[in-house]
Amino acid sequence: MLISPEDLINEWFDTEIVKAPLARLASEIGAPPSQKGISVGASMLAMRHEPGMSRPRGGTGALTQSLVNLVKHLGGVILTETPVQKILIDHGRAVGVRVSEHQEYRAKRGVISNIDARRLFLQCVDPTDINEADPNLRERLERKIINNNETILKIDCALSEPLRFDGYNHQDSYLMGSVLIADSVNHVEKAHNLCTVGEIPDQDPSVYLVVPTVLDPSMAPEVKHTLWIEFFAPYQIAGAEGTGLNGTGWTDELKYKVADRVLDKIAEYSPNIKHSVLARRVESPAELGERLGSYQGNCYHIDMTLDQMIFFRPLPELANYTTPIQGLFLTGAGTHPGGSISGMPGRNCARVFLQTQKPLNQVLKQTQNSLKSVWNQFK
Repeated sequence: MLISPEDLINEWFDTEIVKAPLARLASEIGAPPSQKGISVGASMLAMRHEPGMSRPRGGTGALTQSLVNLVKHLGGVILTETPVQKILIDHGRAVGVRVSEHQEYRAKRGVISNIDARRLFLQCVDPTDINEADPNLRERLERKIINNNETILKIDCALSEPLRFDGYNHQDSYLMGSVLIADSVNHVEKAHNLCTVGEIPDQDPSVYLVVPTVLDPSMAPEVKHTLWIEFFAPYQIAGAEGTGLNGTGWTDELKYKVADRVLDKIAEYSPNIKHSVLARRVESPAELGERLGSYQGNCYHIDMTLDQMIFFRPLPELANYTTPIQGLFLTGAGTHPGGSISGMPGRNCARVFLQTQKPLNQVLKQTQNSLKSVWNQFK
């Protein structure tokens, strides 16, 4: 955990064709592979094999829809396009949310927030309420939580045929997994280091891509395919402050130029991409940040470095899914164990929340489940 992914990879492997993609995947947490203390990214590689990964049939949206169906079946109501303006706090306890000047929703047991801690406390909670609960929290949120300016430019494509990596003993079945474009560990290092200083590493892009329709043909018309590409880029472009979307320097002209270079790089590995793209949609880091509402467009809420992981995530005083304000709970990518689609932050927070409602019942239930799990392993 304390060394860098590069150190770890060099300890176990010799050839660039093995080390480069491992370095690229380890850097998915948003930092160059030479950075000490981010080998958690490398450990994620092992988790892709054990316990393994899955995709919902019909795409990630199908998972969301299943959860929506469950909530509605249990009598819940889901509101979208209804941003929370303020957490309502009465005598140090969260009692609901205000979504407009004339609309409030009151909570019987508590409020659970899935947005990042900075937005929650610095935008949605009255400063007086925070200071009464913890006079140091606002300053710590502003100064302690770190994002290194690296986020994602995303390209979605409709394809007339799947990509073919003819120089690499291509088989369509290989596309059931993820594809990593990384020429060398040094190539990956430069790609991530440039983002930190606000430069776009598009002269020689390193990318991550998936052709989901090879595994799940239901996501596209017959014999057609979809492709999504993830390219790490800076949120704030150096020297372009105050221009583009939200002052980040990102414009439509620039994002399409960068996307062209990314596709050119993929074409070095899979030449047929040049004539197979039927349509594409490009989302700049600034647009991603605006859509997610996350700080500096970070889809993990905050960087997944060791100093901001486990019982430090997002801050030690917020690391157990509770907050200094009674009845206000925190979950989401900015809590342990971090971003990606695991369901673990929500599950962990739910258990903590339930324990505050009926502590003894919840402890007994968790003990029963643990004993069942142990028994099943020995059956």
